[in-house]
Amino acid sequence: MLFVSMSGNLYSQQLPLSSQFMFNQFLINPAATGNSKFMELRLNSRKQWLGLTAGPTTYNVSIHKLLSNKTMGIGLSLFSDNYGPETRNGIKISYSYILPIKVLKSNLAMGLAFHGFQYTLDYTKLIAYDIGDPSLQTGAQSVFVPDADFGIYLYNKKYTFGISANQLLSLPINLGGITYSENAMVRHFYVIGSYIFNISENIDIEPSVLLKGTFNTPFQADFNFRFIFNKNYWASVSYRTKNTMIAMLGFNYKQFVFGYAYDYYFSEIQSFQSGSHEIVLGYNFSQNLMSKSLLNSIRDF
Repeated sequence: MLFVSMSGNLYSQQLPLSSQFMFNQFLINPAATGNSKFMELRLNSRKQWLGLTAGPTTYNVSIHKLLSNKTMGIGLSLFSDNYGPETRNGIKISYSYILPIKVLKSNLAMGLAFHGFQYTLDYTKLIAYDIGDPSLQTGAQSVFVPDADFGIYLYNKKYTFGISANQLLSLPINLGGITYSENAMVRHFYVIGSYIFNISENIDIEPSVLLKGTFNTPFQADFNFRFIFNKNYWASVSYRTKNTMIAMLGFNYKQFVFGYAYDYYFSEIQSFQSGSHEIVLGYNFSQNLMSKSLLNSIRDF
């Protein structure tokens, strides 16, 4: 998400948050494309800072699968990200190449994603401190911005570990025929990891962590502990640095998946809003195209 100052600079974190990052990792790291025994369809809706006028709202629909050659995955996502006067509507296509690492009983994947979005800034929704600022336009301005992501991902049934760089091209935003180099998209870096501990036949615990940041901003971390019951029901709690607690609940019913997250903020912004809500709906399509050796190295819940 982008913010606009009256001097014409675009800054701050440009990619939307997701509290339930552990359930759709290929959106963060393209190398995770095809890492499931299912073809996964997911619909995600996030309303951030409920009660705050024109707060961030994100919608996403995605699908990814392993191809029949068992060494490649493909994925597609459509997204809409809105915050105040700004809107980003886009598409992302991802690809992964998967190498079995027999000594580790794991898969090592490399992934690449190409994406683009239509960025629209509605100047009529801006509150100007300087009405005479020549950088201000009238009406709405729109521009298409292409970009690319790259990632590496190591995983098996027990653990995941990935590193990715998003918005590699870091192209400038050109609005109204004027290009400002300081308004370039910023390269983002992600490190993600998780491990499943089998406590008993019916209970598993999965701690996970997501580190994210840019060269221009401090890194932020999400620490999550998920409790899984009968491999179909889960509850989790997360802490996001800078004073955010997150509670999550979810379940699988046959091929269907549901997840809900609530973010509570301990910072000063809590006085102006009532938290953030995020819902994930999904469907897992069965795939009968994987060898037993591959099934032994991918997640099934």
